[in-house]
Amino acid sequence: MLAAFWIFVICCVAATIVLVTLPDPEATFGAARLARLSPDSEGRRLATEESHGLLDTIRSNAGLLVRLGSGSALIAALRASRQVVLPLWAVSIGLSETHTAVIIGVAGAVDFALFYTGGHIMDRFGRLWTAVPSMVGLGLGHLVLAFTHDVLTREGWFIAIALFLSLANGIGAGILMTLGADLAPPGNPAPFLGAWRFTNDSGGALAPLAIAAITAAASLPVAVAVLGVLGFLGSGVLLRYLPRYSPRP
Repeated sequence: MLAAFWIFVICCVAATIVLVTLPDPEATFGAARLARLSPDSEGRRLATEESHGLLDTIRSNAGLLVRLGSGSALIAALRASRQVVLPLWAVSIGLSETHTAVIIGVAGAVDFALFYTGGHIMDRFGRLWTAVPSMVGLGLGHLVLAFTHDVLTREGWFIAIALFLSLANGIGAGILMTLGADLAPPGNPAPFLGAWRFTNDSGGALAPLAIAAITAAASLPVAVAVLGVLGFLGSGVLLRYLPRYSPRP
């Protein structure tokens, strides 16, 4: 068990070495490089135009980020919650570390196998047909899981729901990045994409904190049930605002 943690430690150290030793891409490639070589060039103008602050960009796109952005943040929150809830649930129902790792690993393989299918559905039928079913599936999976903690067949329910959550998540693979590309201004997409990513990551960062707070105040099943309700709330937000801001056929 301890060896698994050492793998993460070694990977983190290796990533740190790469980040410290390699040159900064912003100073080496793109508009910043052109601006450095020619102070009065087109590159300097482009770099200046794209250097808007995050708060200014959020303020100028507040309507979109509050409406559709809240739906995307809930997608990120439900995705992040899977990584927290499933191991905690396995411990709470008494599964061993080995069985937990195998179940979550197989579920991850199912998730990965559906990436292409999710992208195909998105391109063929539209963004709505992956975003909303994915959120409904994630919400339903969390809600059902919340009521299986004390049943006799809880291990079987855990396996089934872990696979179902991977199915729901895999169908919506790439939806957040695709929506960001759809919504970003064509002439200057970088500031908007930064604000869009900030909005999404906020949901993913707050989900584990919410799980911890609700679990401490009530219980883990209550926390999972709350996340399930948020999943359905997020699907309603996407159903309302996605056709408005990203009317893809």
